[in-house]
Amino acid sequence: MGTFYTDEQIKEAIAALEGHTPGIWERMKNRASMWTDPHNEEQEIELTAIVRVMTIVLPKVSFVVQAQDPSKAETCLSLDLGDAVRAAIASAKDAS
Repeated sequence: MGTFYTDEQIKEAIAALEGHTPGIWERMKNRASMWTDPHNEEQEIELTAIVRVMTIVLPKVSFVVQAQDPSKAETCLSLDLGDAVRAAIASAKDAS
């Protein structure tokens, strides 16, 4: 699943996000699948909320805390989560 982290680590991060804000994973997938550019006000508000949760939760994920460079680890995790969102959207489309 991830470029930087294992599937289990990505699942741990998603679980941490969900533990903090239930339903955030679905919100992330929904927003990513319906995104327009430029963003409208509703999308900006939603994006801000998602980024805020990620900013709070990701630095606390165990493997980020234990990393030599937690800032880099958090950035890599954010990238992998973006890939996971896109993969989940593609998988849902394939299942339809």
